[in-house]
Amino acid sequence: MSILNQIVSNDMASKGLKVVSYSFKEIALQDLNQFMQDNSIESQEFRSELEVDQVYVGTFAMEDPIRDDVAESIQLIKYGYHDKDENASGSSQVQIRIISGDHIDTVKYVAAVTGLIKEEDKYSEGTALTGDEFREAIGPYSKVWDPVDNEYKVEFQEPKRFEAVKKKLRIIARATSEDKFLMVSNIKGRNGLVGVVGESIADAEALKKAHVGFCMGSGCDVAKDNADLVILDDDFVSIHRAIKWGRAIFDNVRKFIQFQMTINISICVITILSMATLGYTPLNVIQLLWVNLIMDILAAIAIGTEPYRKNEQSATKQERIRKQQKIMMVSMWRSILVQAGYQIFVMVILMYFGGFIFFDEPYHLIFTPLRDSEGIATSKLVNNTICFHTFVMMNLFNQINCRVIDATETNVFKTLFNNIWFWVILSFELFIQHLMIDAGGSVIGNALLGTT
Repeated sequence: MSILNQIVSNDMASKGLKVVSYSFKEIALQDLNQFMQDNSIESQEFRSELEVDQVYVGTFAMEDPIRDDVAESIQLIKYGYHDKDENASGSSQVQIRIISGDHIDTVKYVAAVTGLIKEEDKYSEGTALTGDEFREAIGPYSKVWDPVDNEYKVEFQEPKRFEAVKKKLRIIARATSEDKFLMVSNIKGRNGLVGVVGESIADAEALKKAHVGFCMGSGCDVAKDNADLVILDDDFVSIHRAIKWGRAIFDNVRKFIQFQMTINISICVITILSMATLGYTPLNVIQLLWVNLIMDILAAIAIGTEPYRKNEQSATKQERIRKQQKIMMVSMWRSILVQAGYQIFVMVILMYFGGFIFFDEPYHLIFTPLRDSEGIATSKLVNNTICFHTFVMMNLFNQINCRVIDATETNVFKTLFNNIWFWVILSFELFIQHLMIDAGGSVIGNALLGTT
């Protein structure tokens, strides 16, 4: 047996080959059925009864080549960019662990080749453990059913032991489905975000427990049913794409909120201030509906379709998104308040001093009607229209400012042409504004310009 172990470890598993040994044991079918009904196939009783006193047949090694782009994908997922930074802080990385049922030397070889661990870490204590060693190291635990969340939760009697093991652990070999479930449960219990990649029945419980479960397209139906995403091309690179698009969507939500909060604050302050002091608002109902269309539907399309940032080096060296991280950042509030203050300042100048700026004879801010006795628009109505156009144009160009939420980025035109839909929507909005200006006496134009 020692010779076989040496051959498997040194000549097969250490070279990345998958080792399969064949043996058999004669047992009555009736006894086997009864035994399997009483015991789980992963229990110690099952192994002690059926995996002893077997007749050895032979051992085979199978080659399972690693795809060329897996190492690069591991690098991108872990660090976020191509050029590896040995001094990168843990807070800017995605921690990747391999939990596999293969031989421990096979898993070490794969981890070293793909860049998950360094070559010297293969022999470092605590970096790689078998499933039995892992369960022994973390100490006693119990699975408790939670009727509120409708799932099993794990209670560790000595959680500090688990944290000490997890801090250095990168590989669990000869792992069972229980080992995967324990690792996911601990990370979730510590308010961490965890994703699991699997394809077999043994992965189903961990896939369901994780925040995001990835199942390969070639995986079994049980794993697919318990997963959140199915990678149809069976390519590990797709996981990196999913992470990039997930972060892009999160950034787009922030951008949209920044834009919407700015226009909401501005229009609320302007409306309340004008009604309290002048008795009317320079923006009528139709104009407010157009502003609402810009603020909600069109802005959601323009900003919400922003792709992920192409520059990996600068885009993902940022702190990774944590579960407890707030969606509103300090830099966003700074941009919102400064831009809203600017818009309110401009609108106040136009509302109260527009008669002195644009017309030879100023009008009375409160008592001057919108039209004279002959139905001709007065300077007051013209000034209201100027206020409306100015307010819309300020917010249309504020969309460009809101495309950048990074506090360290000062160039809002850096990614100016990476989203065609943004320019389609912005051009459409500018075209509509142009039609309003040239509408003249048409019914729609008068309604939008506030001349009805």
